[in-house]
Amino acid sequence: MDYIRKMVKSLIAGYVITLLMLGLLTYLMKKFILDEKAVDNIIFGIYVAGSFTGAMLSAWMIKRRRVAAGIIYGAVYITVLLVIAAIMKKQAPDSSNNIAMSVAACVAAGAFGGFFSP
Repeated sequence: MDYIRKMVKSLIAGYVITLLMLGLLTYLMKKFILDEKAVDNIIFGIYVAGSFTGAMLSAWMIKRRRVAAGIIYGAVYITVLLVIAAIMKKQAPDSSNNIAMSVAACVAAGAFGGFFSP
């Protein structure tokens, strides 16, 4: 039970970090003219960074099986994001290649976050 509580706390922290970075992106989009491809790449990087930092926090709080905790964190992190995106769009996501790459990147970032946690 304590494992789940720590995972939820780190997920909340990871989503707060993601929201802050997305807020910074919206400011930059307002200040500068960015093309759609650049914005998509930046958003992808934000998701990976959020997964990495949240997994570091999760593994640091759990203190055992850090890489496994990071992988679980990355999988849950991207799953929640995809479910929220599907609910907001009210349809299935468009490209399965982009989804598969996002899932793989977030799970890998979670594993690296667990590995590099203090």
